[in-house]
Amino acid sequence: MSEPALLIERPHDGVLQLTLNRPRALNAVTLELAQALADALAAAASDASVRAIVLTGAGERGFSAGYDIREMAAMDTDAMLGAALRRCPVIHALARHPKPVIAALNGLAHGVGALYAMAADIRLACPEAEFRVAATLHNAAEGAWQLPQLVGAARAKEILITGRIVNAEEGLRIGLYHDVVARAGLLDAALAKACAIAALPPLGVQWVKKLIDEGHGRTLDEQFHAEQLALATVMPPADGRATFASFLGKADS
Repeated sequence: MSEPALLIERPHDGVLQLTLNRPRALNAVTLELAQALADALAAAASDASVRAIVLTGAGERGFSAGYDIREMAAMDTDAMLGAALRRCPVIHALARHPKPVIAALNGLAHGVGALYAMAADIRLACPEAEFRVAATLHNAAEGAWQLPQLVGAARAKEILITGRIVNAEEGLRIGLYHDVVARAGLLDAALAKACAIAALPPLGVQWVKKLIDEGHGRTLDEQFHAEQLALATVMPPADGRATFASFLGKADS
C-alpha cells in the first residue's frame, strides 16, 4: 500500500506538521496532493487545537520541484486550465490562513514550491535550498502578488522576469528567508518556532497576522484605525487587576 501524498502529523501540542510526501518526484505537486493540502488547511482553520502549522517536504533534495510535469504532459489546453483552477486556490489558502504557517525549505523550492514558500508567514531554509519561479520561461507570470511584499518591487521584478535561481545565502540576505539552518536541524528549528508560537494566546497571534496581511495598500491612518477597532471589539482589554497583580507582586518583592 502506497503512502499518502501528504503526511499529516501532530508532533507537539498546538502544532500541525504537513509534509509533501513524494520524495522520489522531489515532492512535485499533483492534483491529488494539492487537494489533500487544501483539505488539511481547511480543517486546520476551524480546529482550535491548531495554533501553528509547519509545511515541509519529504526527503533531502526537495521542498517541492513544482507541479508534476508527468501529470501535465497528458493534459490538453482545457485540462490544463481546469487543473490550474483546482490547484491555484491552495496558494491563496496558505497565504490567507488564519493560523501562522512556517515553511521549512529542505531543498529545491521551484515553481509552485516557491509559491507555497512565499505564502508562508515564516520561511526557514537549509543551505542547499534553491528558490526559483520560472513562469516567464513558459510565457506565464506567477509570484507577482507575493514576492514584492517580501523583497521589494525592484528586486522581485528582476528575480521573476529572469526566472533565475536564488540560493540560500542570497535568500537570507534579501529577506526572503528568516534564517538558514543546517538541513539536519531544519525541521527541529521550524518545530521549535512553531511550539513557541503555539504557546502564546492565539487571538493576538492571529490578529497580528490578519492586520499585517490586510494592511497592504491601506493608508497609515486606515491601518491604525483597523488595529484600534480590533483592540476595542475583538480583543477588549482584560481586567488589569487580574492581569498584572502577580507581575507587580514579583517586582515589589
